[in-house]
Amino acid sequence: MRRRTALLAGLALAAPGRAAAPAVLEVGGSRLVLLLDDTLAPGLRAAVPDWLAAAAQAVAGYFGRFPVPAAEIAVVAAVGPGMRHGRTRPGPPPRLQLALAPDTDPAWLRDDWIAVHEMVHLAVPRVAIAHNWLHEGIATYVEGVARARAGLIAPRRLWIELAQQLPQGQPRPGDGGLDDSPTWARTYWGGTLFCLLADVRLRERGAPAGLQQALQGLLAAGGSYAAAWDIRRVLATADAATGQTTLGELYAQMKDTPVRIDLDALWARLGVDGTRLREDAPLAALRRAITAADAPR
Repeated sequence: MRRRTALLAGLALAAPGRAAAPAVLEVGGSRLVLLLDDTLAPGLRAAVPDWLAAAAQAVAGYFGRFPVPAAEIAVVAAVGPGMRHGRTRPGPPPRLQLALAPDTDPAWLRDDWIAVHEMVHLAVPRVAIAHNWLHEGIATYVEGVARARAGLIAPRRLWIELAQQLPQGQPRPGDGGLDDSPTWARTYWGGTLFCLLADVRLRERGAPAGLQQALQGLLAAGGSYAAAWDIRRVLATADAATGQTTLGELYAQMKDTPVRIDLDALWARLGVDGTRLREDAPLAALRRAITAADAPR
């Protein structure tokens, strides 16, 4: 997460190479066809399938299955170090494009978040541009939680980085609600803050798996990236999976109004204290449940 500002700022592609013969991954009941640029260094190209399989398994673990039955994942060469950018297209079949420097050290892939982020997009219906904060917020929040649950990052790192980054999602002077503030910070981190608040409130109100339960229900109802839905339908469908109206209520509060969240109070309740986690905090058990590998599904 700490590199997200620079990486999402733009994409510079190198001269295009040929796609090597496709490889196929079977993950979470889905068939993922990998199209790898043959200008990638041999060692890197050999490491890419395992990297993408781990990312797909993290996403499938969170949603109970991979979000779509089939997808193409194109890894293309880019100018600059490491992973540069990701894009998702609805297809059919859905297609992810991941831009990677051809000489990237394969060890770098272990710390990548972009592949998981783009795969999470596949689990949510497309929405109007004014509501892009919901899509990016879900992808940003779930990406970190799914990686922590899968053991790809430590839960402590997730919570510390959220505490560092979420202030960017607070409304600034002149901002409106989430629907009216299409800045980078409000889109990505405002949307992520919405998701964290929703997860905490859903669990406090009795939904044992919180936002995960809501999003699994949304996906089960046909709400994948293959569909284009109104945001109210997205939230109502997700709420129905929990027997609550939490998401709809939170949206009503934040869509038109620049609501500023008391993050210090929230972190104190969750037990996120600077660079350490407090296990005596009121919601420490809830915080642990969000990232637990055996969390309810």
